[in-house]
Amino acid sequence: MSSPPLASLCKVLIIDDERSVLEVLVKFLQRMGCTVDATTRGSEGISLAQKSTYDVILLDLKMPEMDGLAVMQEIRKIDESVSIIILTAYGTVKTAVEAMKLGAEEYLLKPLQLEAFGLIIQRILEYRRIRREYEALRESVAQGGATGAIIAKSKKMLDILALVEKVAPLRSTVLLQGESGTGKEVLARTIHQKSPRAGKRFVAINCGVIPVNLLESELFGYERGAFTGADSRKIGYFEAANGGTIFLDEISEMSAELQVKLLRVLQERSFQRLGGTEEIPNDVRVIASTNRDLEADVQDGRFRKDLFYRINVITIHVPPLRERQEDVSVLAYHFLRRYAQDFQKEVKGISPEAMSAFLRHAWDGNVRELENVIERAVAINEGGEILLKDLPSAFRDFPPGLVMTADSPLRPFSDAKEDFEREYLRSLLAQANGNISQASRMSEIPRPNLYEKLRKHGLGKDAAAEAESGARETPD
Repeated sequence: MSSPPLASLCKVLIIDDERSVLEVLVKFLQRMGCTVDATTRGSEGISLAQKSTYDVILLDLKMPEMDGLAVMQEIRKIDESVSIIILTAYGTVKTAVEAMKLGAEEYLLKPLQLEAFGLIIQRILEYRRIRREYEALRESVAQGGATGAIIAKSKKMLDILALVEKVAPLRSTVLLQGESGTGKEVLARTIHQKSPRAGKRFVAINCGVIPVNLLESELFGYERGAFTGADSRKIGYFEAANGGTIFLDEISEMSAELQVKLLRVLQERSFQRLGGTEEIPNDVRVIASTNRDLEADVQDGRFRKDLFYRINVITIHVPPLRERQEDVSVLAYHFLRRYAQDFQKEVKGISPEAMSAFLRHAWDGNVRELENVIERAVAINEGGEILLKDLPSAFRDFPPGLVMTADSPLRPFSDAKEDFEREYLRSLLAQANGNISQASRMSEIPRPNLYEKLRKHGLGKDAAAEAESGARETPD
């Protein structure tokens, strides 16, 4: 079942002495699904705000009994979080500035363009939804609600964690595949911590960082005199991790010669130190990772087929962050708390504009990039919450018209609507992983209409092909 539209969860109060305006706005907002209360008197509006909680209040600036700014000041004493939109037929720069200083989110001139007004309401409701969700996340993290090494709430990652619970108690080798920065080492540590080996060592080694000629001695150690400069025996990583877990990060970078020796360790559960003859028994669980397609490397002769089959016992594909957007907010607040503590700064939140920028971002660097962005933002933040200005320029370069402030120059509504629709469809496809049927269900846009919109904006290159075969598909 799809989630209800945002507006269906919205409660609005309208305070305007023009009954004709009231009637139009009440009908329009009710069609959007909002619950609406309305009054022509400012004092009654204040009374209603005392009795009920509203998401949005539409407030006329010029009223005979009490002007809108005075009403807004009283309402702010009752509810600091409510979103207030000022309506007026007599707009001036001075009153607009004053209204914004008192906390109005929008300052709109009458007569209203209802279609544009509807988009503003949807945007405000989306920001409020984001704010509620992230306040809950922040409270959860502050109370220790996020447990375990993996911070996630997306179905993809929760499915992976369920699989981890099943494989952690085993001795079987695990292969983690995924892009750089997706958290493969964190996942490997989680497997170790949930295994019977948790009391023993977890040793991580990056096969792509250590020079090829040194990697063998690092893994298996060496005897005194094994080579020039070997003045004493050295214990290698496998020996140090005996009884525990060894994590071979970027195993695809291992030389062909060393691949042979690793295969023997996995088969015989023993090894020899470099320059030695003693066979050393070894009880180590191996978890390997790669950001490459190992099967393709096997076909190209870059990776041994027999070793691939030996390490490919249990494979876990770790999805990139762009395919699990639900995790962005949870991770962002996790890193925010960590770096606020590290830097001893009172940064407690992330503004809706900044979070919207996070949700739009492609995250080519995955979780590692998100952590770096949060660390930078906390470091330069002046206190309170992370703002859009605290983020790198790439996060602030939105298509024109998608982010507007009180002093933004207005563009033709048709242009702004086109930009909004294009960005909405792009985000929709990302969240649906390119699945048109799923995108249709999520957006409640009928599939034929969705195909047409995608073609119009040049999105979803496979949409035409899917449309042609759609008649043959079994209905969802």
